[in-house]
Amino acid sequence: MSIATQSIRSILSSRPSAAAVFERFGIDLCSDAEESLAQACDRLRLCTDQVMEKLDEASASCTETDPASFKTYTASRLIQHIVRTHHAYVRQEPPRLVSMAEKLVARHGERRPDARQMAALLRELHAEMLAHLEEEEAVLFPFIVRMEEELDWSAPAACACFRTVAQPIAGMTAEHKSAEALVMRLRDMTHGFEARAGACLTETALCGGMRRFADDLRQHLHLEDDVLFPRAIEMETELQARG
Repeated sequence: MSIATQSIRSILSSRPSAAAVFERFGIDLCSDAEESLAQACDRLRLCTDQVMEKLDEASASCTETDPASFKTYTASRLIQHIVRTHHAYVRQEPPRLVSMAEKLVARHGERRPDARQMAALLRELHAEMLAHLEEEEAVLFPFIVRMEEELDWSAPAACACFRTVAQPIAGMTAEHKSAEALVMRLRDMTHGFEARAGACLTETALCGGMRRFADDLRQHLHLEDDVLFPRAIEMETELQARG
């Protein structure tokens, strides 16, 4: 069956990433749920082929890279990947999830009374993580890159406002745990990011979006806590040994 003939509900059930694409094109997850993609596009005067192309792009972007491959990256390349992939996702996704939670409150508040609390937790998570990302990108990541340059081609030593790189790393990992705790609260509220029986498509998309955010955060924090940060400490140790 061509995706164009499938209902919006059916497409979203097999492609959770489709929710953001539908929203971008003005396809309503509640009122348009039973329409086929072709019908919705025809009514909204959209190019069906263009929407299908964006759906395929969204699905492709969700393919997770083998975590083991990142161990071969230089620190600079790994940081570039983290910023362009995971930091960019953190900046854009929570506001979209908040918007869906608010829509759920407005339309079906009696069926999902905890949606308002979900929106509040998502706002808190976004605010905490934005401050966290800015500190990493302004202070810690440039210092790590500079250490790598110093090791590779004897660049001038990196200057820092801390005695050892372990200090900011400890602060970053503590903030990671705080973010994980907020995600855990959202997971508990939704019984594992599962929409309730008979839920509208907005609720289904919200739960799916939070699940994808949790999965992305898991890989994001793994790359920093288990790959990048230990390597930074090793680089500092090697530089100190060189005197």
